[in-house]
Amino acid sequence: MNRRLAFRLSAVLLVSLLGLVAAELLLRWRQAAIQGSDRLDPGFIRYDPRLGWRLTPGWRGAHRHHDFAVRYAINESGYRSDPALPADRRGRLIAVVGDSFTFGLGVNDGETFVSLLNRDGPNSYLNLSIPGFSTDQQALLIEDELPRLRPDEVWLAVYVGNDLLDNQFARPIQLNAAKPYFVLTTNGLELVNVSAPSVPNSGRQPPPDLATVVLGESAPADGLGTRIARRFALGRMVCEAWLPIPDYNPTFEARFRGVSDVFDAILARVQGTCSQARVELRVLVLAGRSCVEEPQSLSAQYQHFFARHVLAVCGRRGIPAHDLMTALRRNFEKTGARYFYPNDGHLTPLGHAVIHQALGGMGSTIPRRSQ
Repeated sequence: MNRRLAFRLSAVLLVSLLGLVAAELLLRWRQAAIQGSDRLDPGFIRYDPRLGWRLTPGWRGAHRHHDFAVRYAINESGYRSDPALPADRRGRLIAVVGDSFTFGLGVNDGETFVSLLNRDGPNSYLNLSIPGFSTDQQALLIEDELPRLRPDEVWLAVYVGNDLLDNQFARPIQLNAAKPYFVLTTNGLELVNVSAPSVPNSGRQPPPDLATVVLGESAPADGLGTRIARRFALGRMVCEAWLPIPDYNPTFEARFRGVSDVFDAILARVQGTCSQARVELRVLVLAGRSCVEEPQSLSAQYQHFFARHVLAVCGRRGIPAHDLMTALRRNFEKTGARYFYPNDGHLTPLGHAVIHQALGGMGSTIPRRSQ
């Protein structure tokens, strides 16, 4: 009887072990397939010595990912084409400047919230967003384009997922390309790493992972069991689902003081540029999927911190600011709909529609000033 019981227990353990091994292999295969599914037709971006990179004028191509299959078109000015943009500019001309979220990575040309705004009228919206850009590059782009485009308003979209963090580096956290960046000195902002090298071989480089970027030396050390578990795909999934996440907010104020100060100075520079050109400035606050779907995660915690800071500094400077993160979260709590792609992380067409709805009617209907 004891031998039979031992045999049965051994068989159960063996089958369970084989099941875990099979699940681990399947999960690793799926993750590798998703990571390897990102295919963008070549030539989308080109090197730019002042900004680091730009979109290639006249480029058209496909972007395929496990989550989507879409097409992009870049106009002759080097910005995203918009089939809804009227040929004859109507109402006020509004330049929308941001990164990949505002560009609309993962959706077709007519599905971005900028294009949806153009469908509404009575104003005209230009999508001047470039994937990978942080606030420092956006400030330089605004300075370059205001004299040429002469818009009535600039809407600066701040993605709190990485824009403020990337402002401190010579290379973005998620992109292997060199860029200019500002350092704050006793004399104010100083632009460095420009002309940006064609390869990211100089300047301050970002740490290798998000936890180190956000927490630095204060990142808690995992125990031996957790470190072993995180070596496996199944273990990482279990750790993320079940391990308690500390409240890191008390550490953020000191940790990000320098990051916040640089952003504040860049925003003041953008405000000065717009004021000198008699252009109204507005700020749109965007956040990533974790803020909407996983509000207690480390990623959500630091994004909430940055969002509060951006809204506060806009309030102090008298800049109209619009919290699109909260609009997405409230809609998600009501509907549970998918506003972000589960693997890529960018906004889905439905996410862009929610932002369009939140921004609807925000643009002024005052006639455009004479040129």
